[in-house]
Amino acid sequence: MEKGFRVRFAPSPTGKLHIGNARTAILNWLLARKYGGSFILRIEDTDLARSTIESEKAILEDLRWLGLDWDEGPDIGGLYGPYRQSERVELYRQAAEKLVELGCAYYCALTDKEMEEFRKNRLAEGKLPVYRGELSKGLVPGSSDNPLSIRFRVPEAEISSWKDLVKGEVAIENRNIGDFIILRSQGGPTYNFAVVVDDMAMRISHAVRGDDHLSNTPRQLMLYRAFNAEPPAFAHIPMILGSDHQRLSKRHGATSVAEFRAAGYLPEALINYLSLLSWSSASGEDYLPLEILLREIDFERLGKSAAVLDTAKMRWLNGKYIRALPEEKLVSLLRVFAGEEERAFAADQFRQIALACREKLETLSDITGYLDTFRGKVPEISNPEAKAIMATAEAGTVLAEMVRELKSLKDAGVEEMKSLFKTVGKNTGIKGKMLYLPVRLALTGKEHGPELPHIMAVLGAERCLFLIEHAAGLV
Repeated sequence: MEKGFRVRFAPSPTGKLHIGNARTAILNWLLARKYGGSFILRIEDTDLARSTIESEKAILEDLRWLGLDWDEGPDIGGLYGPYRQSERVELYRQAAEKLVELGCAYYCALTDKEMEEFRKNRLAEGKLPVYRGELSKGLVPGSSDNPLSIRFRVPEAEISSWKDLVKGEVAIENRNIGDFIILRSQGGPTYNFAVVVDDMAMRISHAVRGDDHLSNTPRQLMLYRAFNAEPPAFAHIPMILGSDHQRLSKRHGATSVAEFRAAGYLPEALINYLSLLSWSSASGEDYLPLEILLREIDFERLGKSAAVLDTAKMRWLNGKYIRALPEEKLVSLLRVFAGEEERAFAADQFRQIALACREKLETLSDITGYLDTFRGKVPEISNPEAKAIMATAEAGTVLAEMVRELKSLKDAGVEEMKSLFKTVGKNTGIKGKMLYLPVRLALTGKEHGPELPHIMAVLGAERCLFLIEHAAGLV
């Protein structure tokens, strides 16, 4: 039976979904959808001490928020389940015992303490600390006082080599790798063994993963050969580094999908940006909506070099996606991030605020920094340059004319406010910066911000009139 194109994402439910793991999930999902294959979600929860159902639920929620759907998984089942490793322990035991029967593995009674002692002695003798079963000959269940593990017998004369779809040709000599445990004495599988057993059973055709797994590949290839099974094609993608070119960690700031979600990033932007930490578009563009990603992504364009997380670029890209949102969705999302502060404004006022701030936002949470602008408080103009502008004759002329026109204004919508500036400019002969800046300073006390007509429409003609008269010394 042909495997078809089948890839998997296999997180450990021991914490939040890290963006490095999210990047791996995104690439696997994109490639599965690009090639009409299957995307499998598998939960690697054999670390019972650290794995929690809460973490599993949070990871699945983050994947759904990103828009990544899976064809098989712990929540929906599939032909090759179960999809939690903790529910597959008997399968691992049977597979390990099969390797013992084939002479590819053996029972071992060494404890961790004994193995450490062996390693120290070998190093003291100037030899590689590579264990070859010297202390485990002839053991069978029941022949030792210690619980027995099962250890794989490394064919040391061989070389583990493969053509990596990212790294190219890779070859590692087995003689530097000691016999390794595949089934612990407590009955649980080790990582490398469980991965191979699962990937064989689930017919995985391509293993797309971070290059921190590169060192695991020789052991996994040995296991595939022992089972007389064809390994998947391997693609080891580069690690994500912080700005200091060290492995990304919490000292660099947010590192989980949940944190970026809470900060106001959009899922479409995260998919776009994180995917670009592994590949590049032939177009050279950075803004790549999903339909373009699915059309252009390919193994041949996956990069070899480590990628650096650039939060400034990430914010910029998120801002482009915010500006592409339909009006209703933009307003709805910004209401959530404004929280209790949104209640200070009427529904139509908040809509105007959302539209006014759209061009300024890089994250949805940025909206909270702009809300004070629309509250209509008497501003304090403290900047010396701003004070100098307000002291000019031109500023006085503009403000006086604006007061006159506001008093006769019947409607105070955005379009009416735009027309108002045209009228004041025509009547005073003042254009550009000196037409708009005195009004902006009078209303907000700041030299920059959202579009003035939108601010004025939210404040209303009466409040604008009071603030401008106050700034002009008329009240």
